[in-house]
Amino acid sequence: MLDEILLLTNGPGELSTWVPPVLSRLRREAPGARIELFLIRDQFAAGTEQAKARTLKLEALSGRSALARRLLLGKAQGRGVVLMLGGAPRDAVLLGRATGYPAFSYTFDARAHHPALRAVLVDSERTQKAMQARVADPGRIVAVGNLVVDALNEAEQKPPQPADVLLFAGSRPFAARYLLGFLLAVAEQMAAQRPGLRFAWVKSRLLPEAVVAEALQAHRVRDIGGVGATWAGQGLRTEQGLEVAVLDEPYRYAAMRQASLAITIPGTNTLELALAGLPSLVLLPLHKPEMLPLEGLWHWLLSLPGARPLKQRFVRGLVARMPHLALPNQWLGEEVFPELRGVFSPKEVAAQALGLLAPGRASEIRTRLERLEARPGADRLVEYVLAHC
Repeated sequence: MLDEILLLTNGPGELSTWVPPVLSRLRREAPGARIELFLIRDQFAAGTEQAKARTLKLEALSGRSALARRLLLGKAQGRGVVLMLGGAPRDAVLLGRATGYPAFSYTFDARAHHPALRAVLVDSERTQKAMQARVADPGRIVAVGNLVVDALNEAEQKPPQPADVLLFAGSRPFAARYLLGFLLAVAEQMAAQRPGLRFAWVKSRLLPEAVVAEALQAHRVRDIGGVGATWAGQGLRTEQGLEVAVLDEPYRYAAMRQASLAITIPGTNTLELALAGLPSLVLLPLHKPEMLPLEGLWHWLLSLPGARPLKQRFVRGLVARMPHLALPNQWLGEEVFPELRGVFSPKEVAAQALGLLAPGRASEIRTRLERLEARPGADRLVEYVLAHC
């Protein structure tokens, strides 16, 4: 019997889709274990992840400072395991060495490997083969399935208001400040040409209310065509009078199954949309590239005073070299979800989005998405970890 299970995660996508299905299985299969989650936030964090994590059934919720203290405590007395569900594999390895527990990680990324992990658990044979080609011990790379499928399958709530077009402005403050007003302008443009369309903004619980209020004022995006909105009951009313429903995060999967189109940004939600079979338009506006956070050391170097022009050039160059933005496009090696990157207007986005509502176009996208062939992974992941620790 396990005495302790130490989970690590970092991003809002992983916290929403990977952690809950795994945690529920761990509770069932290791009922006597103490479970602690280390939430290692980074520059992509919304700042409200801890409040969301408090709703999970955990014995302890900790951050980076508590992780540092745990690394100094020395070997644990009982039997335990470390499981990384999003983040840098080195953190799981360090915690495993400090406690004496075997360390595992789960990932979609074929590059996210560390030789000291007991095993790396991945979503598919595709990721498994790509990672095995990069490592010296391919036997420790195990395909268990896709945790996003588990999250989709376990969401049964019906949204209070059905919608034809879902708007995803992201779960991170920088994205919502930049995109919500822009997406509302896109909705106004679409409604002008298709008056019967019903729109809904899928609001992340990770967004602080102060950020939502700021985004609705649209001060940061008026110069690129964005518009503001005010609360009207439980929904929004844009400056041109368009009614936009607001859906709370738990309703998003059911809403995806009922909608005809989503307009979103790159991230885990593009995979959720693909697995739900919902045609989507993926946007990466570069009107203000200095607002985008970066991975690793570049984020901090290009945040120094005077580095704004350099960061703008760096981000534009980085994006230009990326073949695909959306996860399903990356996995399939083709642009199944159309992508817009660079400088564009709400009118241009609306024209692309309306084209995706054509019955033949939507059917084509759904057919191509079937090639993802994703299967649930939480049961197999927990079974493997408990059998090999």
